[in-house]
Amino acid sequence: MNFCFFNQHLLSFYTFTPMYYLIGIIILAALAFAIIRVSKKKPAKDAEQEPQEETRQVASDCCGAHEICEFDASQFDEEQIIYFDDEELDVLRNVREDQLSAQQIDDIREVLYTLKTNEIGKWLTSLARRHIHLPTILQQEARQLMAEK
Repeated sequence: MNFCFFNQHLLSFYTFTPMYYLIGIIILAALAFAIIRVSKKKPAKDAEQEPQEETRQVASDCCGAHEICEFDASQFDEEQIIYFDDEELDVLRNVREDQLSAQQIDDIREVLYTLKTNEIGKWLTSLARRHIHLPTILQQEARQLMAEK
């Protein structure tokens, strides 16, 4: 009787042995996966963080060419108005496009074409702060001039 009990016990041990191996393999795989994940996260924390590109704020009165404009800090200071030897345009403050005469549009165009390419974006900002509305045709010309860089 002892022998029969021993055989049954050995039989059940050998029957469950593959299951023990399978459980062991699953545990080892889980440990390896956890170690790999932890080791991949550590260098990211220790490494120097790359400087992220600053998000640019676009003014609500933007000319629409902000993708090709060069921004600087002065563009966000609403109090600062830079003149480009165009003080005579101040008489056009709050004048709508449909109220501009051909001569007034030509005066604005003359100032536009005397500017350097890198000054046009700042000039557009200056006009917006002074509430001088640039006619649509001149907005298109300004974008073309800025794109010619």
